Amino acid sequence: MNLKAEDVSSGVLRDRQKIGSSLADVDPMNIDTSITFESVGGLNKHIQALKEMVVFPLLYPEVFTKFKINPPRGVLFHGPPGTGKTLVARALANECKNGDKKVAFFMRKGADCLSKWVGESERQLRLLFDQAYTMRPSIIFFDEIDGLAPVRSSRQDQIHSSIVSTLLALMDGLDCRGEIVVIGATNRIDSIDPALRRPGRFDREFLFQLPSCQARKSILSIHTSEWNPKLADSFLAEVAERCVGYCGADLKALCTETALYALRHQFPQIYASKEKLQLDLSQIQVSARDFHLAMQNIVPAAQRAVVSPGRALSVTVRPLLKGQLDFMMDGLKKFFPVAFGSRKLARKRFEKSKEHFFWKRARVLCSIN
Repeated sequence: MNLKAEDVSSGVLRDRQKIGSSLADVDPMNIDTSITFESVGGLNKHIQALKEMVVFPLLYPEVFTKFKINPPRGVLFHGPPGTGKTLVARALANECKNGDKKVAFFMRKGADCLSKWVGESERQLRLLFDQAYTMRPSIIFFDEIDGLAPVRSSRQDQIHSSIVSTLLALMDGLDCRGEIVVIGATNRIDSIDPALRRPGRFDREFLFQLPSCQARKSILSIHTSEWNPKLADSFLAEVAERCVGYCGADLKALCTETALYALRHQFPQIYASKEKLQLDLSQIQVSARDFHLAMQNIVPAAQRAVVSPGRALSVTVRPLLKGQLDFMMDGLKKFFPVAFGSRKLARKRFEKSKEHFFWKRARVLCSIN
């Protein structure tokens, strides 16, 4: 086999580039300093538990050493999408960074650790845990961990089972690795391998449910805190009462859509102008009508359903089932009045809030027109 010096040097260069890219994949991520526990609403119990389980052992390990306590090394977040699992992890990393003892934060998506090359995924996981051990104390956050460690079965390929086994072995060695905490997040907890959920790996599990009425009000207050003029607490409570089934991401989208409606009503000419206009931002005031129109366009994630593959009833069968269908619809309207309520009635209910918005007669007439 004839090899030239150029071939050898180019091969070494490619290997170095490959190793460098692999090490770059396990570098800690930059933490957004604007995300703190104060920017998370409705999850006070989870935040307090995380401080006791994660923040205190990482920042004050001498306390646990004195009392011979082994702090939990793994936490699993599960719940519907948009309920704040990733947000809490980012806020946790920022809170740990602001302390006297800096904490490295590694965040990986479940699919980011997968590779088409045999053995590459396992090597990436080992590099990740080795880097976290070098930069300890550190936090490793696996988002969508069900894509990385699904339930092993006979139908699954051997390569994916090897990845799950490697992750289990690495998490078993956390006691001797030092101050490392592993956090996983998933929307489908039933799809995770059961071996990951035993004590010693993921010791605690936090369920992130859809926010309650009080939690929805807290989330709305956070997203509208910079609005001028500020919204009244009574009005935010009324909006939160209407937003049944909304998750945190839905409420954020609702506030964004409401602000755009307020801009559209006050300055409709910006949509037709090709040049940038000088806007007086003090004239943009959010009204109850803007919230109502925004709610008509926002469909909560929990209420979104896949289109059924079934077909419509035929013309001959439909009259025969009309009585049963009307009976079912009456029952649904009785138990779910918000979903089937009249739009005029909903708009009228919103306009009852007069403590914060005092519409002038001219403005009301303009809005009606």
